[in-house]
Order: sequence, then structure tokens, then C-alpha cells
Amino acid sequence: MIFDFHLGSLFFKFILYLVMLLFFIYKFNSISKKNSSSNFNYNSSSNRDSNSVNNSSLSDAFRNDLNSIFKVSKIYHILFIVLANILFVSAIYFVLSYLGSISIIQFNAPLFGDFTGLGFDVTLLYLITVVILSPIIEEFLFRGIFLRRFNLELDNLTLAILISSVLFGICHNFGGILGAILFGICVSILYVKSRNVLVPILAHFINNLISFLLALIGIENFIHGNSIVIALIIILAIISNFVLFRAIVLEWPKSFKE
Repeated sequence: MIFDFHLGSLFFKFILYLVMLLFFIYKFNSISKKNSSSNFNYNSSSNRDSNSVNNSSLSDAFRNDLNSIFKVSKIYHILFIVLANILFVSAIYFVLSYLGSISIIQFNAPLFGDFTGLGFDVTLLYLITVVILSPIIEEFLFRGIFLRRFNLELDNLTLAILISSVLFGICHNFGGILGAILFGICVSILYVKSRNVLVPILAHFINNLISFLLALIGIENFIHGNSIVIALIIILAIISNFVLFRAIVLEWPKSFKE
């Protein structure tokens, strides 16, 4: 434990995510090479010009998804989801903190944390692991693999979204489980609608970056004990999530055909 921060678990997470990222890159590159080879053989057997082969390399696929990210999604939708999620998690945190203060439950977890006392090396490790690697790995895993696989096996997109989102949620701490489940549902809808995994990665990145910056400036110390700010956050959480829940119902996808 360093500065009340679990450096060991963070470093383990960094190594784990780095290994998973390298594995994903290797597998995606292998798949793209196999597809390119299949396309080449098909075009050659059909006596077509080899220049017309569709080269679906990993770099080309990434470039295409990157170029189309704002064509298939709107940035203000992503920002609203992130804001509503942070407010939702904050409101739950205040409720749990109150229940803990009157001894109904045991709850003693930070909202954003306070990084003002951390060294540069630990802060940088957190930035790389939680803000950069975490969105990439978790979205590839829970949306790119689990959601698609559950949809294929169960032939039920609603169940696929809910199961993958619940699995995503229980990987987070006690105070953030409900918020993570809601966020998982939202980015699942974004993924199904856009068919571009970079969209949920972007939403996840923005969410973690804002939380990181709030912890970096020590905003938690400002919020605690300020009843006006807490009340305002809860009111905004109720309003924003009412709009968000309504949007989820209206935008819920009916199918996800590969």
C-alpha cells in the first residue's frame, strides 16, 4: 500500500491489460491476413485482376473505423451518456455513504479518489492503465467478444446486451456496479447501432478520463461536506438519467446481424 493506493494490483492490471492488448492485436492481424489470403485466392480463381483484391489488413480496418467514428455516432450523444453515468454513480455513492453513516450498511469507498498526494510515476501508471488500456481491453472483451458471442449463441440481442453488461458491472467495485451496468447497456447500444467498436471505446475513454481528472484535482475533498453540491448532483442525476432511460427504451436495438 503506497499513499493508500494499491500499487501492486494496479501494476498487475497494467501487465494483464498489456498482454491482452498484444494478444488481441496478434489475433486480429492473423484473421485479417487469412481474410486477405481468401480474397486473393477467390479473385485469382475467378480470373480477376489481382489488383482488385480487397486488402482487409488490421491497419486498414482500424483506419476505416477511425474515419467513420463520427459518421456513425454523434459526439454529444456520447458526452451525454458519460455525464449521466458519472452523475448516476455519484448519486448512488452519496446514498450508500449516508446508509453507511447511519450503520445500515458497511460502505467506505471513494467516489473518484484523491490523487493529489500520489507521485508522478503512480499517477502516470494509473493514466496508462485505467484511462488508456482499460477502455480498449474492456470494450473488445465485453462488447466485441461477449456481446457478439451471447447474441450468436442465444439468438436474443436483449439477453446478450443485459448479460454482457451485468458481467461488465460486477467487475467494478461495490459502489459502481449499478453505474457500470447502465454504462455497459448504453455503450452496447452504441456498438450495435454503429457496428464500430471504436465508438464504445471512445465513450469509455472519455468517462475514465473525466473521472481521472476529477481525482487529480482532488474534487472529492470539495464535494464532501458540501450539502448544496451533493443535492445539486442528485437532482441532475435524476433529470439526466430520466432522459437517458427514456432514450434507452426508444433506441433499444431489435437485432444485430453480423
